[in-house]
Amino acid sequence: MATLVTLGLSKILGKVGEPESGDFSETGYTVFGLTYEDTCTMSQDDPETTEFYAEEEDDPVEITEKQGKITFAFSIMNPELETLQRLFGGTIASNIYAYPDTVSTVEESVIILPRKGLKFQVPRMKLTSKINGEFSKKGLLLIEVTGTVLKPTTSGLKKMYVGKIAAAAT
Repeated sequence: MATLVTLGLSKILGKVGEPESGDFSETGYTVFGLTYEDTCTMSQDDPETTEFYAEEEDDPVEITEKQGKITFAFSIMNPELETLQRLFGGTIASNIYAYPDTVSTVEESVIILPRKGLKFQVPRMKLTSKINGEFSKKGLLLIEVTGTVLKPTTSGLKKMYVGKIAAAAT
C-alpha cells in the first residue's frame, strides 16, 4: 500500500451558505485569492477534560471530554476590492471600497485543496480577518484570515469532511 502524504496547496474555496452534502462539489465556490507562501495551517486544540472526584475516593469517579476547536489560518496576498468586501463587509461604489464601521460576521462553507493527499470541506466556518500590510520593496499587503469550524445548521451535515485527492494521470 502506498504511503499517503498531504502537502502543498492548490486552492482555498469558499461560498456563502452551507452545501447540501459533504461531497466536495466546487459548484458556487470561488477562490479568495492567492495564498501567501507558508501561511496556510490547520490546527486543533487539545480536548477539554473535566474530572469529577468524590470526597471518599482519590481517583476520579467520572471524566468527561469536549473536543478541541479546529481552525484553519491563511493569508491572502492579492486582495481585490471584492475580497475585502467578502471578508470584512462594507460596500463598493465607483471602484472604491468603504470599510465597515462595525465588525461583520462572515460565515462561509470552505474547501481546502492541497496539491496532493487529503482534502478538507467545512460546511460552516466563521472567518475572522485582519489587514497586515508592509509598504516596502520587500513587503506585501496581506489579509490574514482565521477560520473556526462551526457546527452546521443543516440537519445531517457533519462539521468537517476529509477525502482523498484523485491521483493525477501520468
